Amino acid sequence: MTGAAAAHGAGAAQVVWSRTLNPYFNLAWEDYLLRLRPATPVCFLYRNAPCVVVGRNQNIWSELDARAMQRARVPVVRRRSGGGTVYHDEGNINFCFYVARSAFARNTHTELVARALRQAPVSLPTRFGEPPVQVNDRNDLYVYAREANYPAEDARRKVSGSAYKISSQHAYHHGTLLLDADLGRMRLLRRTSGAKITSRAVDSVSSPVANLRSTFPERAAQLTPQAVFEVIRDAFATQYGAAHTTLVDERDLGAAQHVNGVEQTVRNAYEDLQSWDWVYGSSPDMETLVRTDDTPWDGVRLAMSLRTERGIVSGVEVHMLESDDTTLLDAIQRLRGKRYDRLAPAPPSAVASSEPDDGAAQSASERALRAWLLRAL
Repeated sequence: MTGAAAAHGAGAAQVVWSRTLNPYFNLAWEDYLLRLRPATPVCFLYRNAPCVVVGRNQNIWSELDARAMQRARVPVVRRRSGGGTVYHDEGNINFCFYVARSAFARNTHTELVARALRQAPVSLPTRFGEPPVQVNDRNDLYVYAREANYPAEDARRKVSGSAYKISSQHAYHHGTLLLDADLGRMRLLRRTSGAKITSRAVDSVSSPVANLRSTFPERAAQLTPQAVFEVIRDAFATQYGAAHTTLVDERDLGAAQHVNGVEQTVRNAYEDLQSWDWVYGSSPDMETLVRTDDTPWDGVRLAMSLRTERGIVSGVEVHMLESDDTTLLDAIQRLRGKRYDRLAPAPPSAVASSEPDDGAAQSASERALRAWLLRAL
């Protein structure tokens, strides 16, 4: 059965298993499966190469340290669902469950994954007389820290977070599962300082985290991606009936289905996820306060706010300006209409720059201003 047919088959539940680590392909398939409005439950399983995935309603610049991401060469990817910022690499399992909206409950599949991890061959053991992996009131999966001596609340460590997307008739639940991810890298890539950003974006909620392999070292050999995929697949089949499994990768980019007379394609979703409008232009509106008090500029005292809408500077307010350069104010006002990612360091992404480089046409004041902003923002 082809990847396209798998998600729309009648009768049996479906498991779609990605063979690629390409985050753009995997998130495109995640979105494509929802738009197909599958008649039966679907489970999609995949892993990604190193990347930082932000929710659809998050502000890239307030969440991430763009310079650290540039140094680490880790790209940002914006998913279609909500939720917080997460780091993905090969040590992180991703699962996604699709059901009719009428059958959707936020805890159903979180509990399914928790049950799956108790099944052979993974077979995580109980701790303190409690299940090894449990569900909290935020619908996260947690374990007790390896060094914990008793089941105290402050010993809980998150191993899985969730995000959701609900349409008129269908819903999906996306989750991550930390097997052996590079937890230190995520901390390095999060923004902790810089210019003050005010936004109505959804902020990530930070929680102490742990990997399953380090928490259960006696089961580390069994906690492989393959084994975890299989126990989740089997738990899904137990809940919904025998499930047909289909493997997909970039060779399935041409997959397409007509739903209610509208053609749905993987390729369109794949290309949209790599567009400037989606990655940067979808960042919620924000206001950034930038000052020479925080980032010095020889011979200039300046405090100003940049208002940004859909990734474009829409307004500039100068609070203080002291400079011998009489053309600097004009240079500041000409920031209107510029893409914010051309003024501030931007995390790496698959976006190809389409805005012409106007460096040759800039005045000396504009070049000096741009150079300062790259340091200050």
